[in-house]
Amino acid sequence: MFYLVRVMHHLIMASDKGYDRLLKKVAENVKRLRKKQGITQEGMTDFGFNYRHYQKIEGGEYSFNLFTLHRLSQAFKVEIKEFFKD
Repeated sequence: MFYLVRVMHHLIMASDKGYDRLLKKVAENVKRLRKKQGITQEGMTDFGFNYRHYQKIEGGEYSFNLFTLHRLSQAFKVEIKEFFKD
């Protein structure tokens, strides 16, 4: 939980450029985890994601929220901090 508080603090304090980099990092990690588990983007609909919405997540076009990160972590069976790894 402390990790999430730090991440949320970083999001609040980040400049627009820093936030864009963070979105890109999360998008890359989401894509990496999905491919690692052999799931297609279309297959993410099985976890309740809208196909176009999910494409925006991987494209770094979606400003994610904690609920979305939680749903992704459940789908991939990982901790939320996995999305923020370098």
